Amino acid sequence: MEAIGTLAGGVAHDFNNILTTIIGNANLALMEVGKDDTLREEIEEIKIAGERAVSLTRQLLAFSRKQVIKPEVLD
Repeated sequence: MEAIGTLAGGVAHDFNNILTTIIGNANLALMEVGKDDTLREEIEEIKIAGERAVSLTRQLLAFSRKQVIKPEVLD
């Protein structure tokens, strides 16, 4: 079980690095497109999907016991 936790932690760390690039580039693209640009909605969807994936990555890290889950109250 410890080996699975170590593997999950490594995978989560690698995914986090990839997602940082995706979300960062989506943010840069959003700064370049106008509010009425037809691509804006698609870029926002990329950013939202990346942020959801970050949440899954945090869960993997919690599973690997490298990070404690911090519950948050949402509206």
